[in-house]
Amino acid sequence: MKNRVTPGTNYARRLKNLAQSCRAAEVRIIHAYFTQPRSKSDHLRWLRAQAFKEYAAIRPTFTALAKLYPKVDRGVDRHDFEGLTEKLADETKHARLVMDLLEELSGTRVAFADLLSLPQDRKLAEIKAKYLKNRTAFSPRSKKIRPNRAATRRHQIEHAALALTEGGGRALYKVCSKLKRPGIEQHIVRVFKEILLHKAGHKVPRERPLASLVTAEASFRCAANVICEVSDQRLRMRNEQFGFPLTGDELLALQRHARSLIARP
Repeated sequence: MKNRVTPGTNYARRLKNLAQSCRAAEVRIIHAYFTQPRSKSDHLRWLRAQAFKEYAAIRPTFTALAKLYPKVDRGVDRHDFEGLTEKLADETKHARLVMDLLEELSGTRVAFADLLSLPQDRKLAEIKAKYLKNRTAFSPRSKKIRPNRAATRRHQIEHAALALTEGGGRALYKVCSKLKRPGIEQHIVRVFKEILLHKAGHKVPRERPLASLVTAEASFRCAANVICEVSDQRLRMRNEQFGFPLTGDELLALQRHARSLIARP
């Protein structure tokens, strides 16, 4: 007897396909940059922006840990808290590796003040913050949702959808770990391959019960809108970070292709 495919399972599959298409679009942008030989200053620019992203990820995790520490096993699951501590260690290691690479390539000492904060990255952070503001209210390990502590169902759906966009599916690290040109690109390969392997070996559980949350067209649209909003901005961020290798029309075409998957059953 075949397993019955529930509406929630079908919706979850479509959302994952949508997120995968957005990640493929991000890969297109990064590949477009690396198809042409680039100068050291070109590479230092995008690496400074990436180092800022890695470094900036440390503070919110550290702040969350400080806030949740008094509540461990008193509303906050110890396994979830452990996951956050691992995330803090991971983000710190990745920031250190990229900054070390910057120093290696530039031959000068690099501090946080030397890193590059770009407008589209700040906009991405604002969008994600909008959906993350109530993340601690919902624990995926909770057996029982208490009305006075749990996030609303809409927040749960938003968090589940946001998890599908996190890190762009490691698109940047996967591309940069396979570069072929000698010289600077091989330095990039060494560092980004190490980060990619580290991410794979220290996977923090972030699973959300998509199939149980997204069970109707309205909840599906809610989740799809979150994925599209965050992913569209992520594409704009990557295009800016890499010096706009794609034109505005090319970027829009990628976004439209990804969005077209929403309508597919």
